[in-house]
Amino acid sequence: MTKQDKAVLITGASSGIGRATALGLDAAGYQVFAGVRKVEDGLALKAEASDALAPLLLDVTDGDAVAGAAARVGEETEGNLFGLVNNAGLSLNGPLEIIPDSEIRRLFEVNVLGLLAVTRPFIPLLRKAQGRLVNVSSGHGLLAVPDKSVYAASKFAVQAISDSLRLELRPFGVSVSNLVVGKVDTAVLEKILDERERVAKAADPAVLELYSPLFEFFDREVKDLPGIPPEEVAKVVAEALTTPKPKAQYLVGPGARKMRNLSRLPRRLREGLMYKALYGARRP
Repeated sequence: MTKQDKAVLITGASSGIGRATALGLDAAGYQVFAGVRKVEDGLALKAEASDALAPLLLDVTDGDAVAGAAARVGEETEGNLFGLVNNAGLSLNGPLEIIPDSEIRRLFEVNVLGLLAVTRPFIPLLRKAQGRLVNVSSGHGLLAVPDKSVYAASKFAVQAISDSLRLELRPFGVSVSNLVVGKVDTAVLEKILDERERVAKAADPAVLELYSPLFEFFDREVKDLPGIPPEEVAKVVAEALTTPKPKAQYLVGPGARKMRNLSRLPRRLREGLMYKALYGARRP
């Protein structure tokens, strides 16, 4: 297969990592199907891409949309899909006690069930092309920290799915890579802050006060940490799709490496360090 014959589908291509990846692979000569949720997002992406890039209306939580996308991609590629990049995802921050059930369900619908729902119908196309599956995860898929219980659970699930499928699909020549991504400078960061504020405002003030050290730590240590541009992540996605021997796991950005290193510490030491960072000398 020549590069021009290699088709790649990217979910969540409206902004951030997905958009940067779609434009980067399009510029490199790949046949790109860019999954977006709104027509206007597809038009905006198309305005910066070549004529070959094809926006694809794809809400990963909509079964009919997923089935339609699989049928279209299968038809236009003659059943050969070289790459599937599962990038679509949501973030959710806050102590579990103040997060509504509806928000938890929405997160898992996108980050876990949506990823599975998209991957399943495209496996035959990946198998025929002996292609590559790339799942975009997070450092929180390696290390669960306070304030991230729901989000970390979803990203640990992504890690588990990648590890399982890596062996499940190996007999067919399909590789599976997991991208562990640290903090990325995208518009998503503003959405995270807005969501955090909205959830906090809806919480019982007395309960919110109990978790004030978590919010103070986030504002003091996390919010202003330097991130990397989405184009840097897009380069690693391209590497996972092009290198002769793709890695099982890629660490992208300093935050990801820090989470990996912390996860390797003995549990008692690791949790002691985190507790001290959050609460100082306060005893439970």
